[in-house]
Amino acid sequence: MNNRKVGNLLIYASLLVTFLLWVLAKDSIGETVSWPLVSLTQISALLGTMLFVWSMILSTRLDFLESWFGGLDKVYKVHRRVSSVGAVLILIHPVTLVVSNLQIGLKYFLPIHNQNPLNLGIYAFWIFAVTILLTLFIHRINLPYHIWKHSHKFLNLAMILTLLHVVMIRSDTSLFIPLGLWMNIMVGFGVASGLYMSFFYEHFGPKYKYEVVNIKRYDGVHDVYLKPSGKKLSYKLAQFAYVSFYSDTISKEAHPYCITSLPEENLLRFSIKELGDYTKTLGGLKIGDTASAWGPYGRLGERFKSNSKDAVFVAGGIGVAPFLSMFKKASLSENELLTSLFYCTKYKNEASFDSELQKLADKNGNLKYCNQCSREPDSGGHLSIKQIRKCINDIKNTVIYLCGPTKMMLQIKHDLKTIGIPDRNIVLEDFEMI
Repeated sequence: MNNRKVGNLLIYASLLVTFLLWVLAKDSIGETVSWPLVSLTQISALLGTMLFVWSMILSTRLDFLESWFGGLDKVYKVHRRVSSVGAVLILIHPVTLVVSNLQIGLKYFLPIHNQNPLNLGIYAFWIFAVTILLTLFIHRINLPYHIWKHSHKFLNLAMILTLLHVVMIRSDTSLFIPLGLWMNIMVGFGVASGLYMSFFYEHFGPKYKYEVVNIKRYDGVHDVYLKPSGKKLSYKLAQFAYVSFYSDTISKEAHPYCITSLPEENLLRFSIKELGDYTKTLGGLKIGDTASAWGPYGRLGERFKSNSKDAVFVAGGIGVAPFLSMFKKASLSENELLTSLFYCTKYKNEASFDSELQKLADKNGNLKYCNQCSREPDSGGHLSIKQIRKCINDIKNTVIYLCGPTKMMLQIKHDLKTIGIPDRNIVLEDFEMI
């Protein structure tokens, strides 16, 4: 079975179990139909809570999650999806309560009741709602990443309040033991996941200590080379790690960066382009500073390393990062497989790694490299399928790897499928922090 399907099936199965246990909690099937608003109120709360449990579990970066979903980028895509759907279901819960009991009305949105379990549920609802709204509108309100990240810690409190609400409220979860036990166990997993990421991951996660021994700066890029201060991070081709630098002028928050060195090299290299407020402070990083790296994560390089097919890399902007090590690995190979890289930028001066990639291509006749500039005069505009097709001698023996802006990748994938390239020969790395 496809790895990605395993994780999705587990989520669907948990929702199905929740639904069936809720149905079994009723005296008869007709009860769910006779009181439709009450039924909608109950099942939306249960399913919404289950999705938020999964949201918390998916944020833990545990190894088995990558296996279940096919990579951490896929894990985070599902994380965002279940969070959004969960938020809608959680919102339906108080709305239907209002509609089903107009005498109390909007009081269901306020923690002013004599029943503590009800108030706890209302507090949890508002924490969920505010956190999700911050996530949805973070770019519009220019909320700094570190503030958004800290706001997510309140989800732990919301999960604890939800657990207390489920345990204490007089409803199907308290009257039907199997449903109550199932919800308590699952919400407990959600609470444990949140506590792990908030308080224990930093200290007990896959953490490795490093020292900065060299920095090269060019075209808004910081090439940072790190030497292990103890046990070395063992990683595979094109994986990434969460890195926290310890310097007087740089925030200690951890950010994900692709590892651009080869696994067999002694130094760990991160090629970090200035794209936001945090990366612009890396000019203050100096030799001798220390760092911590958590990881490794990612599955993009696994297919390439074990593959016996020609490869085409399509990178958009900073999406070229994972291909730096993959292209370098291909340049050292003595096999006859063809490897082609399209580095897509708006302008030539944005192609920070152009010189490095061109030198690699010049060393090996089986490598082709092109910097496609969409807005330069006489550049040909955006990368076309016709250009990619020139590099494909045999569709069945070519794997195409895409990494860059989501919209660009989805369009290219669609166009590739129209010329007969099957899904199994198209590999996407779609990692977004938010």
